[in-house]
Amino acid sequence: MSLNPQSVASNWLSACASALEGADAKAFASLFLQDGAAFRDLSVFTWDIRCLNGQEKIASYLANSLAEAHITDVQLNETSELAPREFTSHMHKATGVELAFTFKSLRGIGRGLARLVPDHDGELRAWTVLTQLYELPGHPEFTTLPWRDDITGIADRDMQKDFEKWVQSVEADPYVIIVGAAQTGLQIAARFKQLDIPTLVVERLPRVGDTWRRRYPTLTLHTTKMHHTLLYTPFPDNWPEYTPRDKLADWMEHYASIQDLVIWTNSELQSPIKLHPAHLVFATGTLGTPNIPNVQNMERFQGRTVHSSRFPGGALFNGLNAVVVGAGNSAIDIAQDLALRGAKSVTQVQRSRSCVMTRDYVCDQIANAFPESMSLEASDFRFGAMSMGMLKTVSVATQEIAWEAHKELHDKLRKGGVLFDLGPEGQGVYPLVFERLGGYWMDKGGADLIADGRIKFKTGQGLAEFTKNSLVLTDGTELPADLVVFATGYYHMRETNTELLGKDVIDQTEPVYGLDEEGEIKGSYRPSGHPGLWFATGDFFTSRFLSKTLALQVKAIQVGLMPNDGRRGHAGIVKA
Repeated sequence: MSLNPQSVASNWLSACASALEGADAKAFASLFLQDGAAFRDLSVFTWDIRCLNGQEKIASYLANSLAEAHITDVQLNETSELAPREFTSHMHKATGVELAFTFKSLRGIGRGLARLVPDHDGELRAWTVLTQLYELPGHPEFTTLPWRDDITGIADRDMQKDFEKWVQSVEADPYVIIVGAAQTGLQIAARFKQLDIPTLVVERLPRVGDTWRRRYPTLTLHTTKMHHTLLYTPFPDNWPEYTPRDKLADWMEHYASIQDLVIWTNSELQSPIKLHPAHLVFATGTLGTPNIPNVQNMERFQGRTVHSSRFPGGALFNGLNAVVVGAGNSAIDIAQDLALRGAKSVTQVQRSRSCVMTRDYVCDQIANAFPESMSLEASDFRFGAMSMGMLKTVSVATQEIAWEAHKELHDKLRKGGVLFDLGPEGQGVYPLVFERLGGYWMDKGGADLIADGRIKFKTGQGLAEFTKNSLVLTDGTELPADLVVFATGYYHMRETNTELLGKDVIDQTEPVYGLDEEGEIKGSYRPSGHPGLWFATGDFFTSRFLSKTLALQVKAIQVGLMPNDGRRGHAGIVKA
């Protein structure tokens, strides 16, 4: 069927505008597919992040909030990057139309993106729709760094002194304190700065980027550079496609400087310095302290044990017997490093199945979503139009494509006795990152070493005990070992936060990370349950994109548009 994207988009948006401006929730819901549709709302209709699946839930969600939103001036976005276009839906085995639009609401300026596909009757209806609050009235995001404009022609003004005074004022009285100066904390701080929210970042380690410098030396990011670009700051043109550990750490330090972020390193919340911020944002991720299993007779072992987070590199263990406990990304990276650096033997202990896909396959998908030919702002908007739950639904529905593409890889894994799948439901690696933070790896050569026997696998067994020079499994197998690496993950950050903030505070908050019943990240970038306490998690894209939604909520509280009670889902705005 030949489509005219401009005509299809205009007709659908005309009906959409009529429903939104007329506050007709049922009419709006009727513009979606009869089955399998989703509506994602980022703080337009409620101060929250929601994804409603199905016409009935969409209509129910908007039944009261749509009228309070006062939607007006719905306009088709016809800019070059977001003009109506055709797209292929592998899930529906059909060609559809993607369109973007803008609108005004009581809360400010919003934008939206819809993807239309043929319904059962052949009519094109919305498969997914995103609405996102983009700007509060009178509080646009700065387009340049504040305090850095040229004022050389103004008497009694000194740009550097003005900037230094601003830094001092932020340090003395921050409106927000962000805990953690890795990629999430830095991007949120940069976003807050552009919305004139005085923000101090505290980092417990000596330098920005040290959270990465302390990881194992062969670590490189498993996503392409466009995906892990930091907000406002593109990489140089000759930047490597997969950023190495130290390169990333140094870039973060550089980013903090060029974005004029106010950061205290070597600092923790238990510091004797007293500050009174209105908000605390925990950007420490979900990984708490390293999880090292308590194995019987560990004290008898004469070799070396180390958690993967402190693995010093394979070169130190040339000619020695190594055991790696675990079968995720870190585990296979470390096993591969040991094998290539001349370890006498390398054995991985795998207790349960791992989702294994090639890095090339996953990154081809990522590169399609974040092409270098498109601005990152536009790519983020388009990719963020679906919740992670919807992306999972697509992956599960189209998993036969992934199984076919991985036949060669999986044959190599079978040869080595590895337990593998594409996730419990066939969702693949990327959704699993948000669901459980483990149990997967993206292969970049490890399978070849497994197939030729240079990395051996022992599967389905637990750890029984140590001897002086071996690790014994629960089936009695004794693995000679001079080194045992525990790639066994981390305790959840909630336990660490409970120690820091107290059980009475944490008990008021929702669980953080994993996907909720709507496919959104639990407890992140939205009210936590306790006034002024926020959590930010996820990958580079997530913090880059949802930093906007978090910043607008905090700004709305600052200017009196949103209540500061920690509760999700308020409709409308605070009325004086």
